[in-house]
Amino acid sequence: MGPSRFADFGRFMVVNRQARKLFSVADEVLGYRVFDALRQSEDDYAEVAQITSFVASLALVEWGAAQLPGPVGHCAGVSFGKMAAAAYAGVLPFEEAVPLVAELARCEHEYFMEQHSDIVTHSFVKVGPQALAELLAELAEAGEWYEISSYLDDDMSMVSLNERALEGFKERIGAVGGYSLYTMRPPAHAAIFAPLRERIEQDVLGGYRLRDPLLPIVSDQDGSLVTSAEQAREWILGGYTRPMRWPGVVDTLVEQGVRRIAIVGRDRLLRRLTCTADSFAVITIAPEAALKPGS
Repeated sequence: MGPSRFADFGRFMVVNRQARKLFSVADEVLGYRVFDALRQSEDDYAEVAQITSFVASLALVEWGAAQLPGPVGHCAGVSFGKMAAAAYAGVLPFEEAVPLVAELARCEHEYFMEQHSDIVTHSFVKVGPQALAELLAELAEAGEWYEISSYLDDDMSMVSLNERALEGFKERIGAVGGYSLYTMRPPAHAAIFAPLRERIEQDVLGGYRLRDPLLPIVSDQDGSLVTSAEQAREWILGGYTRPMRWPGVVDTLVEQGVRRIAIVGRDRLLRRLTCTADSFAVITIAPEAALKPGS
């Protein structure tokens, strides 16, 4: 999931046949028109933005199936993308997954309004393992809290830290030859958010019955295969407290004999990573490709 602005998805939502069908179902389930809510929203990670990213991902999978050279054998969802992967794999029917995504978004929003307003998650590239260890050691020596939130490639990571330390951290990234990308607020993927995981487990996810996946899901936390409803529950919950590890997903897919992958969404990142490019033939199924009238 990237920022889901109306300009990015509005035309796709009304032109693409699969998108019209799924957004119509989402409108009925939620009791409001997603198109109108997204047009009025200015928050890139609001409930409606998350709903839009989720529904659009599944519409793109349905539309893009004809482009794939063979049957799908595995799926994976990175960070928020796990909800689309879960629905695609049959862990939840679409009609149940839509309100779950909305409830998760509201719960997360309420939590970060109350807690950790001073924490951000910063992403950067061209900082290898040794240089990263040095930067993190400097934070520790200064008495600053941090956690690694994502391992994206050998030289690309995301670190959660106190906002007061961000500017100095960015300066040090540049000093070692790295390049800062973007800063997420609210933050994500850190053990310090265990209370959020507990709240979601008790107040949200407990109201839904998960099913065994119909095809293997590769966990974005440790590369394990998610093949049961209980594993799917732990995988969804683990996304709040465990770092995301894309190289682990890549390694497992390679071990499973996967040679081609399709990345769903407006991908500006995953297909460009060295571990991805070195391991697979990659296609991107993006909204821009599905905008022809009658698509």
